[in-house]
Amino acid sequence: MKISYLFKLITILLVTTFSINTAFAKTILRTDEAAIGEADPAKATDYVDSVLMFNVYDALVDEDRGGSGGLNPLLASGWEYTSPTTLKITLKDGVKFHSGNTMDADDVVFSYNRLMDMGQGFSFLFGSVTDVKALDSKTVEINTAEPYAPLVASLIRLAVVDKDTIQANTAAGEYGDNGDYGEAYLLTTSAGTGAYKIVEHDPNVKTVLAKNDNYFQGHSAKSPDEVIIKYSVEAATIKTLLVRNEHEISSMWLPNEVVAALEKEPNVDIIPIPRPGAWMNKLNNRKAPFDDVHCRRAIQLAYDYDALEKSFAVTDTLIAGKKSSGPLIPGLLGYDANKPAIERDIDKAKAELAKCKYNPSDYTLDLAWIAEVPYEEPWALQLQANAMELGFDATVTGLPWAKFTEQVASWENTPHATVVSVVANFPDPDGLLYPQWHSSTGGTWMSAEWANDPELDALLEKGRAETDANERIKIYQAANQLIIDNAITLFITDFVGMQPVNTAVSNAQTAGTLTGYGTMGRNLSFRELEIN
Repeated sequence: MKISYLFKLITILLVTTFSINTAFAKTILRTDEAAIGEADPAKATDYVDSVLMFNVYDALVDEDRGGSGGLNPLLASGWEYTSPTTLKITLKDGVKFHSGNTMDADDVVFSYNRLMDMGQGFSFLFGSVTDVKALDSKTVEINTAEPYAPLVASLIRLAVVDKDTIQANTAAGEYGDNGDYGEAYLLTTSAGTGAYKIVEHDPNVKTVLAKNDNYFQGHSAKSPDEVIIKYSVEAATIKTLLVRNEHEISSMWLPNEVVAALEKEPNVDIIPIPRPGAWMNKLNNRKAPFDDVHCRRAIQLAYDYDALEKSFAVTDTLIAGKKSSGPLIPGLLGYDANKPAIERDIDKAKAELAKCKYNPSDYTLDLAWIAEVPYEEPWALQLQANAMELGFDATVTGLPWAKFTEQVASWENTPHATVVSVVANFPDPDGLLYPQWHSSTGGTWMSAEWANDPELDALLEKGRAETDANERIKIYQAANQLIIDNAITLFITDFVGMQPVNTAVSNAQTAGTLTGYGTMGRNLSFRELEIN
């Protein structure tokens, strides 16, 4: 009898303990991306940098969910143009940074000045801004040298940092009285208002984020308490982890054969992610022989787009792209669904080559693809085969992302062609076209062409200054055609990412979030995802 009573008591205690542990269990979401994970929002440009930026920091505006390209207030409560070159923004009350400090207009001004003084990241978006000032604690005024149509949309990339925390953690540095502007501090932590905060960060290994329970927008009912982002994990390892239920969301960069295998697994769903961007083979416009437009046109016309399209078939039902008609893609102002795709014509290619001032047999083209994205390799190999048809020799190299971003800092070290995917930086054609093809932006992974076309520069500048939407459509369609006519870039396909998701987080809320935003990195919003 005593044994029976003791057994019951132990059972009750075990059940109670399990219930308490279950009730208070920490939910964790594990995902992966290519290194390097840049945690400082003033230095961020890449996909994973954007994921960190949008989860850890907030901007004045946010993208409307649903892919319409609309904008909503975020840290701002509203805005108005008081003149064609003056934008007045009113801030929300009571928004707190991770430190507990209250966000105000001085933080916005400081964040802008920090971004521009450092001159990295998305600072190029604000070249027309002449000054940003606080009119009072809740009002910010932004002035531009001329009317700047994408200004409000570009503010999605001005991450607001905690001025007091940054200044309290500033070391000696190159920015005068601002020292290092908190660069060293933000290598391992965060100073934002965002839904998550950084608790551990190694840009080559992993980032650990913890939920900000005081976030002013709140979280979905089942959002993860902790997020672990691992960097540059082998595709085979990711596959194994997903199947073992030890990984929740994979990056979109897995090889097709791995995605096809995962599609057969009962505990993995594949979510197609249409993105306002494209896969491209970026031609170095300043390195011979591609500094000659006829050589570029020859390689553009020789590229086998039919073969490329077939390579995007993951399975019979999963197609990771479609033929491109140029840099304007679905979801952006000016996109023309009826514009025909670029096609191969080998006879015209040879005719263009005959006009080129270079002899192809004198050149060995260095063609690169990003080593962390192995399914890019066949597209580089296809270009190699087509270049050899024209008489060029060509080598193909898988460059680690960190190595590529280092090499692209000078046109001399940038490969003749590199396979890269670019998604819009904010919901406006300026966010996709200007940072890639304006001559002032050369030297980033987005601008590996080192484009130097005065006519294109003039169109992109005009598109920024024009406020009439119909006129902007004409301008960007003209820019689209000029980029094609001058073969500045080879367009492989419009982008459709394949995102493997474990059934632990596969639900309507998660799928709607992953597919609901167009800006690079905005869709991996951890506060909006749900764990089943």
